[in-house]
Amino acid sequence: MCTNNVEITKDQEREALEQIKALVAGLGPNSYIATAFRGVFDIAEENIDNDFSGNPVDHAQELGEQLAQRTVQVGQLAEERDEYKARAEAAEAQLIVLKAKLYDYMAAQAERRDQS
Repeated sequence: MCTNNVEITKDQEREALEQIKALVAGLGPNSYIATAFRGVFDIAEENIDNDFSGNPVDHAQELGEQLAQRTVQVGQLAEERDEYKARAEAAEAQLIVLKAKLYDYMAAQAERRDQS
């Protein structure tokens, strides 16, 4: 991390994190701040150890956006499914009509043969 163009080492970050943890712990486990920070210290330690900056709020927002997109996609796919279902039902009805016509044609042909 860099503040005011001064590099801060991982050890300094860990030390600062320990101080913050102690301060929050001093408020008691049922304090509003302790409740808000629950799990955050683990993420901060992972960030320091792995050289990245994961943030649960950002992650939750990204997941919310992805959920919104997927919800739209589900709606679109449901509309497509309904359209294909209607097409299949129409094709099935047309097939029944064509089968009936074929049967009538074949019956007429057989009757003509029998009459000849």
